[in-house]
Amino acid sequence: MFYIIYGDDNYRCQAALNDIKAGLGSPDMVSVNTTLLDGRKLTTRALSDVCNVVPFMAPSRLIVVEGLLKRFQSGEKQTRANGGSGDDGNQNLKEWQGLSDFIKGMPASTVLVMFEPDLDTRSANPLVKALSPVADKVMQLSEMKGRELIAWIKDYALTNGARVSPAAVALLADYIGGDLWSLSGEMNKLMTYCQDREISETDVRAITSFAREENIFALVDAVLEGRIKEAQLMLHRMLLYGTAPQQILSMIERQLTIILRVKELQGLPQPEIRERLGLHPRYPLDKTFKQARIFTMARLRKAFHALLDTDVAIKTGKYEDDLALDLLVIELCK
Repeated sequence: MFYIIYGDDNYRCQAALNDIKAGLGSPDMVSVNTTLLDGRKLTTRALSDVCNVVPFMAPSRLIVVEGLLKRFQSGEKQTRANGGSGDDGNQNLKEWQGLSDFIKGMPASTVLVMFEPDLDTRSANPLVKALSPVADKVMQLSEMKGRELIAWIKDYALTNGARVSPAAVALLADYIGGDLWSLSGEMNKLMTYCQDREISETDVRAITSFAREENIFALVDAVLEGRIKEAQLMLHRMLLYGTAPQQILSMIERQLTIILRVKELQGLPQPEIRERLGLHPRYPLDKTFKQARIFTMARLRKAFHALLDTDVAIKTGKYEDDLALDLLVIELCK
């Protein structure tokens, strides 16, 4: 059997691989008879040698190759990935395209999976095109959007015995998008929080970290533009939804720190800045760029001093938590 699993939906790619493993029998024996290969340095000879090994006390042997398809992305990526000139890369590609003949005669006990859970499907991949005709199944799993994503959220809730309102489903899809790892994690938190009752839009706003992050962006925007009443309204709403004062303070500090780091890294491409700061793929970096353009270094220094004063005031009991945050918002809006 030969499978190709690829796309930019890491969650569903992993789930598809797990389904294949589940169909091969006892998890213990599948684990013993599974070989993971690094496709970035793999040769066709090494792969064929591994595929010809008979399984140990089991009907099947699973071979998972990760990183091979990325070597053959179109254009400049392909040349760099192959570590040489375009001619070297083309020669290497022809060698791997010839793997289709080996796959046709591969031992019946071998289950080979080309696995690429982080592959940009917008770029043409000649190896996928060459090997697809001999594959028993090709699964291209891209990030879900729109109705497909809405259906997935409803199905996830139903599978786990939970009920979720249409408004809550729409808000989750809007806040988190197609990142199913984060989405499933937030759903699990909501199901634990709500127990047997239906998950509502209010629950999503109160519990999900993505909702709180969106609120922080809106709060910082209001602060930047000096909209004191609106900023205070957002602050009180977050407190009403159950966000702890110390957590709000920490979130404001985190956003201001990211703004500071973005100002320092200006001039670099957004993907590189995201990687250097270790930001989540769904983090709206473009909004932070906009905020960084407005915040001067002098204002950032003043803001960090105000944060420190607020933290001390709360911890020493000088002010009640809510009052200290109100005074902070007023100070930041100046």
